[in-house]
Amino acid sequence: MNSTDAAAGALTEQDSTDAAADAGTGENHGNDQNGGNGNGRRIRKGERSRMRILDAAARLLSCRGYAATTLTDIAAAAEMQAGSLYYHFDSKDAIVEEVLRVGIDHARNAIDASLVALGPDAQGSERLAEAIVAYVNCIVAESSFTVANIRCYNESPPHTREQLTSALREFTDLWVGLLAEGQADGSLRDDTNPKVLARLMISGLNSLASWYRPGGPLRLDDLARQFAGMVLHGLHPAD
Repeated sequence: MNSTDAAAGALTEQDSTDAAADAGTGENHGNDQNGGNGNGRRIRKGERSRMRILDAAARLLSCRGYAATTLTDIAAAAEMQAGSLYYHFDSKDAIVEEVLRVGIDHARNAIDASLVALGPDAQGSERLAEAIVAYVNCIVAESSFTVANIRCYNESPPHTREQLTSALREFTDLWVGLLAEGQADGSLRDDTNPKVLARLMISGLNSLASWYRPGGPLRLDDLARQFAGMVLHGLHPAD
């Protein structure tokens, strides 16, 4: 999401939070009203507490960044005692690493869902456009975890970044693959380097986290479609 592989920085598996955490963020992580996870399995109290910590940390990290977010802040936002955090995580950096990992998965899940909805017969250019729209929505409207990843990856300690290397590389490779698909089926120009383009695109998309504000004159969907249109028109094969 920020730097080369970090240009991919955006999210792990979509975790569940309890009702209190969901009410505080507006994010729906798949829980039902009775403490379930939407798959018929009830969430244990310890799991709910852990998810509440992560949800609170994601909100703070996405707004304040790594350095300005303390364990005390996270505990207060999660409505827990600071010492209780150590029942679930060894340190602040362990919380940050998990938040950033969840951020990557949130983005991947959003993109994967958009591609499934598009269907198997879509051209590579169409798949790329839908992936762009899905990622824009994930950054701006859906996941504080993804925004936390974008904002905090470069601020986080080297060990944390090292632990996320594989997930970030896979996220970048997802975009490289989409570009390569379009080049292979002729819907995108083939005289460009997919690896370079993927990093340029991800960096441009990630910048939305720092400047786009909902409620302005530019609607989110219009913004997403404009970005996709600029990429695709610049990549269309020459007549």
